[in-house]
Amino acid sequence: MNNIIDKKSKNWIKYNNRYDIFTSIVRIEGANCNVIPVKGSKPIDKKLWIECSKALSRLHVRAPIFIGDTICTNILNTKVDIIATKTIDRCNE
Repeated sequence: MNNIIDKKSKNWIKYNNRYDIFTSIVRIEGANCNVIPVKGSKPIDKKLWIECSKALSRLHVRAPIFIGDTICTNILNTKVDIIATKTIDRCNE
């Protein structure tokens, strides 16, 4: 019985080690801060994290941004959306 549990847990560990929620930051204009934290809507292969970071580094968004707003849809054709994890208001200037 332990062998079956070990086999199942090893498969789960392999899946878990290969995929995880991607988190990063995106530049924002028209706000008091320069960046906004974002995350993926679903787990993404860790091998793609560098490419996702490169794609997001070319992105600039405008304030206001609210929690849950979609910043980027279907990043790198992975069917994963990048969503905002913080609300950022416009600066008053």
